[in-house]
Amino acid sequence: MRYLAKSVLAAAAVVFWSVPGETAELSWPSFMWGEPNNKPFLTELKKTFEAENPGHTIKDITIPIAAFWDKQFADVSSGNPGDIATMFDPEMRVYVEAGLLEPLDSYLTAAGVKASEFIPTASLAQKDGKIYAVPYQINARALFYNEKLLKEAGVSAPRNVDEFLNAARKMRKPEIQQFGYATLSKPGAGALAYIELMPIVTGFGGGFFRNGQPSANAPETVAALKFIKTVYDEQLIPRGMDAPTYRNFFAQGKVGMYASGAFMAAVTKAGSQEVYSHLRAVPLPLPSGKSMSITVFMGIPKGAKNKDLAAKLLVRLLSDEMQQKLVVLGTTIPGRVGMIPASFVQENPWFVAFQEAAKTAKSYAPEGAEQYGAEIIKIVTEHVEGMLFNNVSAEDTGNKLQKALTEFIATKKKT
Repeated sequence: MRYLAKSVLAAAAVVFWSVPGETAELSWPSFMWGEPNNKPFLTELKKTFEAENPGHTIKDITIPIAAFWDKQFADVSSGNPGDIATMFDPEMRVYVEAGLLEPLDSYLTAAGVKASEFIPTASLAQKDGKIYAVPYQINARALFYNEKLLKEAGVSAPRNVDEFLNAARKMRKPEIQQFGYATLSKPGAGALAYIELMPIVTGFGGGFFRNGQPSANAPETVAALKFIKTVYDEQLIPRGMDAPTYRNFFAQGKVGMYASGAFMAAVTKAGSQEVYSHLRAVPLPLPSGKSMSITVFMGIPKGAKNKDLAAKLLVRLLSDEMQQKLVVLGTTIPGRVGMIPASFVQENPWFVAFQEAAKTAKSYAPEGAEQYGAEIIKIVTEHVEGMLFNNVSAEDTGNKLQKALTEFIATKKKT
């Protein structure tokens, strides 16, 4: 992506609408305040915004991700939310369909922000011509690998499924607790488990829904499930670990490969500068040649106490300055196109794989059934856990999932 100068947004500190004259505290609860990739940027945004708006402050509230989604939805639904809501793709549609967010069009128009400047998945936050949230970042998945571990195992970066599995097997060293790959391997935390699952499913050309219809037993989806079961059964991945733990394993140089978003580079750098120096990335070496993406959205709940001030913060987030800082500090692709500095890509060549992945990446939300994302995710992860931890075959898992999802979507059509 090329760098584009936007004169209006470059001066987003300018006030385009009135905000309360008295001091106000903007409440922003999020799991991201505690993440090594997001915290540096959010801290910079907070510092800048408070300096530009004397008397107004941002109260950053860190909530563990395992509890965040249920808590935020409960708070927003009950009319007692923070001033800023964070949503991923499936949550975005749920909030929009439920009418829980404030339309942002008047604020964005006043600031000169156009929807055409947003990344394509921003459409998930739009309905009936109105914009209900802005894209914060998009995390397309590619394959990170530790070049040092691959070289020690005598293999190169994988280009297909066979090479992928071979590299994972060659790097597995039980005696020093070294693993070839990492993905979901522990029950619970369904939303995060689904996110870990979908790069592989999409990479094989599968999906649990297509055009609003269940497709869990499609050959491509079953092939992806077989792959996941293989790396689990052969103990090529850390077993019994949650995602934060095995991500730390990767950052410590104990895992050779990990399909993740570009943000994982910041996590790795925070964990070990030495491991970061060996960090490389390639597009997922899977049959479809495509990847999945997660878009992070920011919106303002209808029950927010400081809507104007919150909107001013979102506009500042979308400024050229902050979009570029998000790339550098958060090692990710920002919500506006054309905001990635060329110098950053030159200094971090691994980033190219993620730029390429983003061009064709599909949202991880169930296709055509996005508004039922939370319920579908629960059904899917329960069956995948059964496959892994109760030794159910991939074929049986696909068929059982197809039946469960078909029954589920039928209940929605009746309402």
